Amino acid sequence: MRPPRVQRHHLLTGLLLILVISACPPERRPLTREEVASITFTRLERFESEQAFDAHVKQLQAIRESLSSGGGPVVGCGGTSADGEPSPQEPAPADPSITNNQEAGVDEGDIVKAVGDWFVVLRRGRLFTVRQVQGALEPAEQADAYAPGFTHGTWYDEMLVYGRRIIVIGYSYDLSATEVSLFRMDDAGALTHESTHFLRSNDYYSSRNYASRLVGGTLVFYMPYHLSGSELSLPSTRNWVRGNETTSWQPILTRMDVFKPVQTTLWPALHTVVRCDLDSPEFTCTARSLMAPPARTFYVSRDAVYLWVSPGYESWTVEGEKYDPKKPRDSVVYRLPLDGGEPGALRARGGPVDQFSFRQNEDGHLDALLVTSGQGDSMWGPEVTRGDGRFALLRAPLDAFSPELTGLRSEHFTLLPGPVEGTLQNRFVGHHVLWGSGEGFDDDSNRGERAVWVTDVRAPLDSHRLALGHTVTRLEPLGTGGALVVGENRAGLRLTTVALGEGGPELRGTLLRAGATQGESRSHGFFFKPDGAGGGVMGLPLRYEGGEWSSLRYGSAEVSFMRVDPTLELTTLGSLGASVETGDDACRKSCTDWYGNARPIFYRERIFALMGYELVEAHVTGSTVEESFRVSYLRSGR
Repeated sequence: MRPPRVQRHHLLTGLLLILVISACPPERRPLTREEVASITFTRLERFESEQAFDAHVKQLQAIRESLSSGGGPVVGCGGTSADGEPSPQEPAPADPSITNNQEAGVDEGDIVKAVGDWFVVLRRGRLFTVRQVQGALEPAEQADAYAPGFTHGTWYDEMLVYGRRIIVIGYSYDLSATEVSLFRMDDAGALTHESTHFLRSNDYYSSRNYASRLVGGTLVFYMPYHLSGSELSLPSTRNWVRGNETTSWQPILTRMDVFKPVQTTLWPALHTVVRCDLDSPEFTCTARSLMAPPARTFYVSRDAVYLWVSPGYESWTVEGEKYDPKKPRDSVVYRLPLDGGEPGALRARGGPVDQFSFRQNEDGHLDALLVTSGQGDSMWGPEVTRGDGRFALLRAPLDAFSPELTGLRSEHFTLLPGPVEGTLQNRFVGHHVLWGSGEGFDDDSNRGERAVWVTDVRAPLDSHRLALGHTVTRLEPLGTGGALVVGENRAGLRLTTVALGEGGPELRGTLLRAGATQGESRSHGFFFKPDGAGGGVMGLPLRYEGGEWSSLRYGSAEVSFMRVDPTLELTTLGSLGASVETGDDACRKSCTDWYGNARPIFYRERIFALMGYELVEAHVTGSTVEESFRVSYLRSGR
């Protein structure tokens, strides 16, 4: 079992060393071809009976035991190992989202959301409501982000809103479950706890991805569940009753709802997608689960969940085959329709960097940028996925996904060049995909290549390498016709815009923030507000000490604003600085900002910044941003 997150920042260096291991010794003996055939299926189909499921799990255990006699199998090479009465709601008002979502129409969990005239903030185990009035902000309510009297140690990570319902998502190590709490906000900003539910799972944490999505009135979760040990418990739910009292576990699916593994694995995970209907009088959820190797990356479009499963971190070989850790095994990409239709799958090679490696294209394709061996998006996997100079663009027809597990043909892939070192970043913008590399985890060596690669998915052979004066640590869309590249060099943080016209990509504006680094590494730490004329204003948290992962340890970054003109030239508007937080905030739970604590906010033609326990409103006067009002939403005495 993984250690609680409170220990993770102490283990960061050790985890990196584990994750970047590129070669592992083979098992004591190879798998026989009969053993491979007995645990690997050729078609995507459910187990036909509970007995068939149990027999498969016992077969896996028997093979593992036979391999591990005299020393134990090597598992985890190259990556991490395995170790719960609302009324129907109307959708939220048609205000723009303040979250930098990957897909239009697919909201993602975040630490701050807008609900009409209110902001709701999730921080350190509490919910706060702040009202927007003309020229001011008025803190109204703060409440525990969990059920009254519930004392188990949960990390409260993400929040979504649907109408006046607030949904808080966290992970409880005590219960080994994803925790989902529902609150209702009244017209005065007061919050009332409605119910809390637990979905048994392993920790969903990812340094880049988010566990939850909201598509219309459907709440979507991805949850991993590792099948290890002698006791088997399927993904299940339980409900909070009072205090620490809960109902008993009730399976959310049966053994016959699980799809058989089509990839050979001795240490499988149940990759579970849960859908909950927020329009139902009861909080009701359904689930689907795929048995597959543990390494995964998931992406949600407006009508489907995609799950890319790489071969995993197991070092077994098959008789007659020479062990080669550099030889890629087949990956499988699954498509699970959100309307409840039957899933389909495709065989592929390589793996994505993170969820931004995907885009379901309007022309009926799934586009994906792939590297030779992706680490998946679990924990810090994306931060240690490396390129070797070889990338590929996949264009998979959506109608090719089927239970028959069609193999993609060579014409579906286009080999592309790319960086050979550094932490990878990638992003689809309009018809283009961009990729490059920098260095994460506060590495002073500033590794990564000072270039960004761009190609049009409609003509991928015509790829372009644009030389930069800095590395690449963030890629963001500026509408559909431009992109922002953020990176570093010895002088500080550099920002460069890229025009994505029909004549090919072209570098445009550039800006230096001397001595600065990014204050938030997550995608939600950025926002761009277009002005309708081809330009706009963007915001980005910055730090001048500590580095981009410092939100895990202390304080808040400032939020810097920049103007983008129609030609994509950049102009500094200035920054809103965070006050120095002093004193004890009386935090009792979830006291590390794993999801950051600073956000630029553009809402209803007003500009705000969330910085720690402060909300600041600003206005643009000429060429500068000026503070209008500042409020601390943390009441004293808590």
